[in-house]
Amino acid sequence: MWSILSWCRWRSTRDSFGMASRLKRFKYHDLSIATDRFSDEKKIGAGGFGMVYSGSLKTDQPVAVKKILKDSRGDFKDFLAELDAIGRTGHGNVVRLEGWCCSINNFMFWCLRRQNIKLFLVYELVPNGNLHQHLHERAEVLTWAKRYKIVKGIGSALHYLHHLCKPSILHRDVKPSNILLDHDFNAKLGDFGLSRVARENEDSSLLTAMAIGTADYMDPQCRKHGQVKLRSSSDVYSFGIVLLEIVHGENNPDLVRKLHTDRPETFAKDVADKKLAGQFDKTEMERVIVLAIRCSERDENQRPSMVAAMQFLENGGELPPATADRSTPL
Repeated sequence: MWSILSWCRWRSTRDSFGMASRLKRFKYHDLSIATDRFSDEKKIGAGGFGMVYSGSLKTDQPVAVKKILKDSRGDFKDFLAELDAIGRTGHGNVVRLEGWCCSINNFMFWCLRRQNIKLFLVYELVPNGNLHQHLHERAEVLTWAKRYKIVKGIGSALHYLHHLCKPSILHRDVKPSNILLDHDFNAKLGDFGLSRVARENEDSSLLTAMAIGTADYMDPQCRKHGQVKLRSSSDVYSFGIVLLEIVHGENNPDLVRKLHTDRPETFAKDVADKKLAGQFDKTEMERVIVLAIRCSERDENQRPSMVAAMQFLENGGELPPATADRSTPL
């Protein structure tokens, strides 16, 4: 009887993933072979929600396989909703999710039967590391032209997730190590381990979550209250902090405070990364600094939407006045 119930539970879980995600379901055996049994040599990243391995499928397709850590997701309900939404995204600046794998094994422990559930996500492999590595760990200096391209790429990804996806997606952990780069330095926003789907029929006053993410890039309102309404403005804040790091070459909280009291137009050379040796477009530099300041306002109502942010990056001019009442999540 227990075996029958376990089999039914496994089928139900597996079928739920299949129906929710509309993505390819990979076999555990194939992923194990692709990653040399998840060897340390294939490990390319790690985070609070899982280990990431590079691999090559039987078709010679390079992939990144994320092994979700046990108990990192709570129940499956929220994860299925996110997997469904992210699986339907299609944007050049968002890491493409290729499929998933759910392996469930039953075993005996003393007199008790246990289930070992292994969950994997399979992404396209982005081969050129992440923004954090290029800013802080590699000897070659990231040129301003590449940095500005990355800025626009990140902005385009967030604009897409916030305003073009239905339902909208909040990333909630925008930081340099989650911004992957291809060989042409196109930015691809990845690691949706903390993301949440904002459905149109949900009351924004009830749409809350524990404040999670990386502290240096986290909305101050999240750090202050612990539990906050899920709003796109928190992603916008993180975007602003990342922009300052791209400009300055360092994650410097003191610089954030300084820029909110001084005029950024008068000291672009002082703010710019010294490794650039003055080799940058002054107009572009000032534009990014101004946008970073507006995005990183402590008052969420003073931050622009990603629509306004992208219009400013593309066309310059003045950022429109912030919306005083942002009662909806997006």
